[in-house]
This record gives sequence, structure tokens and C-alpha cells, in this order.
Amino acid sequence: MSIGYRGFKIHPWADSNIQRDIETVHAIGKRVGGKMALMLDPCCVYDTLSDALLVGRACDDENFYWYEDPLRDGGVSIYAHKQLRKMIKTPLLQGEHLHLVETHTDMAIGEATDFWRADPEYDGGITGTMKIAHAAEGFGMDVELHIPGPAQRQCMAAMRNSNFYEM
Repeated sequence: MSIGYRGFKIHPWADSNIQRDIETVHAIGKRVGGKMALMLDPCCVYDTLSDALLVGRACDDENFYWYEDPLRDGGVSIYAHKQLRKMIKTPLLQGEHLHLVETHTDMAIGEATDFWRADPEYDGGITGTMKIAHAAEGFGMDVELHIPGPAQRQCMAAMRNSNFYEM
């Protein structure tokens, strides 16, 4: 079944409970899996690689489209995310807490992400965001824009490698 461009993104509670998050992933997967792209964004709350791995494996079971910024490091550890990426099949989306084209590129070269995140409010405006989009395109990767707004809409309209508008 084609998922088209419909998606459902889950943001767990800030006081994350690993078991509750795993149960939520399975419940949502069973309810709407296969009908839309499912994404999980724990907002950098998991304390350990082991915790992120447990939740990532639940995402694998439910065929999630991506798993975003799981580790408490703020999504900046190239090595930790590369290790997690090796252990799960669900693609990682990194970059909400990385800024400007150089750090995004380092994350891709380090094989620590599958999708990129960019935001004109944090990444050097529309010009900086477009640099990130073009760099991602050079890697054959997609970049998803963070939060809604006029600048984000303008960037997305000018990009060919973006799929979802975050609301």
C-alpha cells in the first residue's frame, strides 16, 4: 500500500517512560500502520543507547518511517547515532539540534542519520536552509523542515527532497 504523503508523528512525554513509549508505538502501529507514515520523535529524552535501542526495535516491529532525535545528547553524537543506526532498521532523522550546513554534513558523512532536519530560524535563514537541502540532495538524502511557518513553506516549495510539513 502506498502511504502517499500522509504521516503521523508521535511526541512522547518529556518524563519519558520506556515501557509506555514502546506500548504507544505498538498501539499506534496496530491502529494506523500501513495507512500512513508513522514517525516517532522522543525529543532527546532517552538516557542511554539501550533505552533508545528498545524503543527503536518497537519502531522496527511497526515499520515506522523514521525515529527522530532519541538520545538525551541533543542529537549531536555522531558515534552513538551511528551505532544505533546499525542496530535498528527504522531510519534515523537527525539535525534538529545541529545547526548550519557543516554539522549536518558531518552527521551524514559519519553515517549517523538517514534523514536531515533543517529550520530557517536556526540554520542561517532561508539561504542556510537551502544550503542544507542542497547538501542533503548531494548525498541522495531528504531533509525535513522543522515547525511550520512562512519561511519553512517557502523553503519546502523550492526543494525537491522534502516530504512532510510538520504541524
